[in-house]
Parts: sequence; C-alpha cells; structure tokens
Amino acid sequence: MKKRHLIIGAGNAGLSAAATIARLKPEDEIEIISDEPWAPYCRCLLTYYLEGKITKERLFAWGEAIIRKNRLNYHPNERVLSIDSNNLSVECESGSRKRADSILIATGSKPFKPDFPGADLPGIFTLRTFNDALAIKQKLKPGGCWAVAGAGLVSLKTIIALRQYNIKIDLFVSSKRILSQVLDSYAAGLAAAKLDENRIAIHLNEEITSAEPAAGDQLKLTSNRGRESLVDGLLYAKGVIPINPLAQANAPDNLSRDNQGAEPVNHPEPRSDSSKRQDGIALDSHLEYSANIFAAGDAARVFDLVRGRSERLPLWPLAGEQGHLAGRNMATTRPGSLYDYPGAISCNAFSFFNLDFISAGDRVIPQDNPDWHSDKTIRNDTYCRLNFHKNRLKGFILSSANHNNLNHLRKSGPLLARIRREALDRG
Repeated sequence: MKKRHLIIGAGNAGLSAAATIARLKPEDEIEIISDEPWAPYCRCLLTYYLEGKITKERLFAWGEAIIRKNRLNYHPNERVLSIDSNNLSVECESGSRKRADSILIATGSKPFKPDFPGADLPGIFTLRTFNDALAIKQKLKPGGCWAVAGAGLVSLKTIIALRQYNIKIDLFVSSKRILSQVLDSYAAGLAAAKLDENRIAIHLNEEITSAEPAAGDQLKLTSNRGRESLVDGLLYAKGVIPINPLAQANAPDNLSRDNQGAEPVNHPEPRSDSSKRQDGIALDSHLEYSANIFAAGDAARVFDLVRGRSERLPLWPLAGEQGHLAGRNMATTRPGSLYDYPGAISCNAFSFFNLDFISAGDRVIPQDNPDWHSDKTIRNDTYCRLNFHKNRLKGFILSSANHNNLNHLRKSGPLLARIRREALDRG
C-alpha cells in the first residue's frame, strides 16, 4: 500500500533518508520541509565557498541531484511549529497542516548566539546557513581585520577562507588550547604553531565581552582582559544547539539507551562545555521517538559506542548514516522488523595549512587513573596517540605535516574498526 513520508529538514540526514525510502519504496510519496529558502546544499562546504574553492552551483549540486533523481516533493521556506505524535501530523508557520504515515525529524542544529552587549550589531556573524555565508562574503574586503571567537573546526576552516583575502585575524579562545574538543594538548600545539606561522594572533583564556560601533563601518571589540580591537567583522563560532520541534529536552527513560550496548565507562571530560548542547531527542535503538516518528542527525541523541550512553554527535557523516537507517525503518511494511542502529563513534578528519588530522573517540584520558593509559609515537612529521581503557582502544589522534605520507593517516580505518569491535564485544 502506498504510504506518505514527511521529512523535516533538508540536510544530510533528511536527504539520506529520502533517497533510501525512494529506493526501497519507489511508489511512496516523500515530502521534505525546509525552513531555508534555498534548494538543499552541502552545509559542510560553506567555508570552501567562502574561500572560493567551490562555486555556488557546486555547493547546491548535491542536494539538487537527490531531489531530481528521486522525484521528491520539496517545500522550501517553511518552518514546522509543532508535531502531533498521536495523529502523525505537523503544523507549519504558514498555517498549513500536513499528515503522514511516518515522520522524520532531521532539523539539525543552530549556532549559539553571542549575548554580550552589542552582540546584535551589524558585522557580527555566525556561520551555519548559506545566507550566513552570503552575508560574510559581502562584508569581506582584502587587507581588512577580523576577529574570530571560538577555536573549533568551523572557526579554523573560516580562518583559512579569510586568509585568502589577506585579512588580519585575531582568534579569541575561552579555553587553554585550540581545538580542545578534538585534539590533546600536543596536537593542539602543532595546530597553534601552524596558525602562528600564518600570522594568526591567538588569545587563549580570553573572550569577547562587548562590542560597539566604530568609525568606518567597523566594530570596537573589548575582551575580558581589557583588550580592544577594531575589526571589520566578528565570526562567533562557539558550538551549536539542536533544533527540536518536539520542544522536549528530556525524553522518557524508556527511550534512553544509556544502559544498553557498550560497557559504560568513566570518561575524562564531556564532549561539550554546556549541558544545553547535550539536549536533543532521545530515541530507541531503531532511531524512533514514538510510533512512526523518527529522528536523525544533529537534533537526535544516539548511542555513543565509546562512552556507552546516548549523546548528541553532530557530525555530517553520522547524520547521513542515521538518515539512511531511519529511511529503511520508515519504508518497512513489516511490524516488528525494524533495523537497529548499532551506535556511532565521534570522528573528525580535517586539514589546514598543510597539516592533516584525524581523531576519534576519547582524545584525552583522566590523570592518575590506572584503568587508562596512552601510547604516543612522535616521528619526524607525524604524531600518533592511542588511548586505552582496560586495554580496550577508546580513542586516537593522528596527525601528519606531510601530504605525501598517507600511510600514517590510513591507520584510522583499522583503528576505528577496532574501537567498534571492542565496544560491541561485551564479553
């Protein structure tokens, strides 16, 4: 029997689910709702668009091809206000109400906004959407001055783009090192040295506390240490929070998998520095919130194989694999035959200024705990750190300053496989 599927969100999770349903059930009707005015695009390439490495056409080619190939009904510029789980329907901001046989919540996340005095002034940006990228690109001018608040991957990839315009950059980092969520202190030091080589000024343990307008369409920024900076713009990139149309931060206990799967481990530090960043939709092992309502991607809490509990893992590749599994379950016609999501491993691969990194799982370990140990190898232009808990691999960091040394980075595949295998082996 022909079914109707409604997908809220047009990122990697939503489009992966739609493509999977279309392949398995070509006769079914699939609708996608997006609150953006554009066709779907590859969000993780926005910094490459800013840098000039890719065109607007290439940025949108991925999503347009999926929509066209699978004959999807795409509704841009429409925001879902609420979801009625009893009647499997959604209420939209336009006043329309849509009903379906299954619903996928793939709404993604939104950036944290600054809340210091002057934070709403023109020239202060976040980078999450194509409209954000357009606004930043319009503000860029060769030889200008910018500040960047936050030292995660979005910040560093944007810095690379800004350097293409010969822009002077001040990087404000509230913690004691850059990339603190994905690197240990040694690897972060390698990254910081590269930034220093490229004339990026790094201000550790320092953050912007106010902004005010200045002459020449500039901003005067003041930090908690009293530093004053005149800049053309400020990129504020300090994490994301899920967009949850269910408006429910805490799901019932029976939807949490915290006590299932891998062995719970006392881990060294949280994935993020704010409990708000862990909010999201709690799901069962089928990625199902309630009957025929599923969630995937940044909006969902999924089972973390390394930590043995449900967490938000807002990563583009993981969103795709979750969307694929959710799509399989939405397309099934056999009750009680849903597929299980085995769990995910946080993993980041990135490169900047000819320095390559791949890291996964727990990147640091607790001090003075005999259950934990690390093996570190530093050779020439490579670094390898393996972290173990009771002799089970829980995380790693690989770095290389030589693009020709791919064998070192290729270790990541077998290492990820080992983490997964040992996490699933609970014997």
